[in-house]
Amino acid sequence: MKEGNTEEYYKLIKVFSYARTASHLTPEKYVEEVTPWISAVSANVSALSLAYRELVTTIFYSDWITSPDERFVHRYSTLIIQILSAHPTWVPQAMPALVRWFAFGSHKKENTDLAPVVHDRMHGLIKEIYRTIPTCGASLISALLEALPFRTAKANIQVLFLQNVLKCLEYAGGIRREVLRMVLNHVIQIDVEVQVELEDLESDDEDEEEGEADTGVVNFEEEGVFQFDEDEDTGGKQTENKGDEEVVSDITDSDSDSESGSDSDSDSGSDSDSEAGSEIGDQDAAVLNAKAKLRVKKTVAKLDAIMSTVFAWLEKHCQIDPETNEMPESTSQMFLQLLDLFNTVVLPTFMSRYTQFFLFYLCAKDAQYSDVFLGTMMGNVGDPVRTNVQERVSNVEKLAAASYLGSFVARAKFLSKQIVRNVMGVMVQWANTYIDWQEQQAKAPSKEGSGNRIRSMSYGQAFGGPGTGSGSGSSQSLSADFEKHTVFYAVTQAALYMFCFRWRDLVETVDGGPVIESELDDLRWCQEVEGVQRIVFSKLNPLRACSSAVAQQFAMVASQTKFMFCYSVLQQNRRKNQEGDNGGAGSAVASPEQVLRAELDTFFPFDPMALPVSRNFIDNIYQEWQDVGSSNNDDAVSDGSDGEDSDRENKNDDDDDENEAGVVGQMLAMSISPIVPLSALAGRTFEEQF
Repeated sequence: MKEGNTEEYYKLIKVFSYARTASHLTPEKYVEEVTPWISAVSANVSALSLAYRELVTTIFYSDWITSPDERFVHRYSTLIIQILSAHPTWVPQAMPALVRWFAFGSHKKENTDLAPVVHDRMHGLIKEIYRTIPTCGASLISALLEALPFRTAKANIQVLFLQNVLKCLEYAGGIRREVLRMVLNHVIQIDVEVQVELEDLESDDEDEEEGEADTGVVNFEEEGVFQFDEDEDTGGKQTENKGDEEVVSDITDSDSDSESGSDSDSDSGSDSDSEAGSEIGDQDAAVLNAKAKLRVKKTVAKLDAIMSTVFAWLEKHCQIDPETNEMPESTSQMFLQLLDLFNTVVLPTFMSRYTQFFLFYLCAKDAQYSDVFLGTMMGNVGDPVRTNVQERVSNVEKLAAASYLGSFVARAKFLSKQIVRNVMGVMVQWANTYIDWQEQQAKAPSKEGSGNRIRSMSYGQAFGGPGTGSGSGSSQSLSADFEKHTVFYAVTQAALYMFCFRWRDLVETVDGGPVIESELDDLRWCQEVEGVQRIVFSKLNPLRACSSAVAQQFAMVASQTKFMFCYSVLQQNRRKNQEGDNGGAGSAVASPEQVLRAELDTFFPFDPMALPVSRNFIDNIYQEWQDVGSSNNDDAVSDGSDGEDSDRENKNDDDDDENEAGVVGQMLAMSISPIVPLSALAGRTFEEQF
């Protein structure tokens, strides 16, 4: 090159250039030709400046790693390390050439038997580069992001690449946070895609009662919060009907038959032509719908495969140290990183359904992890009497934190009885403090005279308290206003939801034993739930503002356990709804408070895991729904009113149970907004904060 002899230079490039699928050389012949030049280049590695970009790039991108000769592979790896050690500026070019092999073996044309050998060799090389050049982490992350398969790629490609990416963390701990961020972002994109496609199918099939069976996967949103757990095999259930491929084929054949028939009847009248066209149009729509369902099946299977891969990796690296009987420090650091990423990646994402279960799984590994998570969520709910000047998070963010808090405690089987009581006590105290503060505010003189009155057509009318009549708005200084009390309703709903699932942990029993569910007449309740009745019967009327499914389920469980009787509140709320005031719901454009109302209705982030493989990591730590003892609905008829009134209420409630099935079924998971990073909380646990 210095003498201007470029011909020999390009001959050298051609020697190193080797593609296993395109070269005329056999692997043995390639080794024979390249080996002498490896020694020559190694002796002059210091001269490989940027002027030799083509040669160095060719060395990086050659298919040398597939050679069956181990000695040759070692010499070639040593050459790459020598080049990078002498010229670290080549690292950004080398890393993409190396990590591209992480997906090797995922295509039919590739030698799958050779894939594990190739992957081990590549990890050995990257590990040595990382040890020799510790600053190469940024280039490695950049290369991984660039090589990450798009979310539409096949599941086997995604899984193989992800397995190798996670293996990098065994020797490159410095990039763990960014790798976990990349993984979470990738998983949540597919997670959201599944939920969007399912919603689209539901809108297309809302008149088809057998839509779930046709998809071949669980119609997650139709299961409901409380009814879902009755089906133990939901996640892995296979349709007994014809598969979607057969459906598409059958409809296409039928379409062809229709076209043939139309040719033979071409002389029929215009009405017949119109009917035939309509029939063909319906068949085309059916074909598209069947294809969409098949696409959803594949996407769900892909999400399941990817998540189960991450779960398997977490299980491998989250084992208790047998010497200390505690989690290793590295695992605790990983949990804190995941919690921080949860706040910045998962919470801001609309309609995240399953990604949050990674953190759920980790929290089960150590009681301290659960404590830190609960403290983080409760810290973001904030002070019930904080002024606007003091606010650091929005109401939407607080609503998200309260929903995660309630759903986590309700579903985490691994939480101790005392933790359940502590969280319940804090939330009940929060709600009662809020009521106290609102009552004090209501008693204070209004600067505008009528400032305490809820304006016409407001949420104050839509969610009037139990003691507020339809025309008594001017006489009530404190009443329900969803826009104003959003966080209160979110906290209350979380507490009621927790009660439905964990009421057994809130009962005082002899010697701390289990509740005898055939003897529910004289239960003694822990002090942490003493303020629940005041909340339910307050003028803020949370049973009307909260999700109707949660309100009805709480009323039933509370009645069956003789904790309290609040069917009368539901009945009064029903009458108010029938008066025709829908709080502006008929508006074409949803107001901010209506959006929050919808989020409160649908936000249950730890609804049942329905992915058949991934759920195997969750089932043993997940609290399934359990009916209350042997009680039936007839036991929950008394709420303090006369018998006739109670019978009438109970009948209406039975009717409502059927009417609410659709509402319950809409309790899909979504996340809302980011909350304060973990670093801002200084690692405070739930017990330290409260």
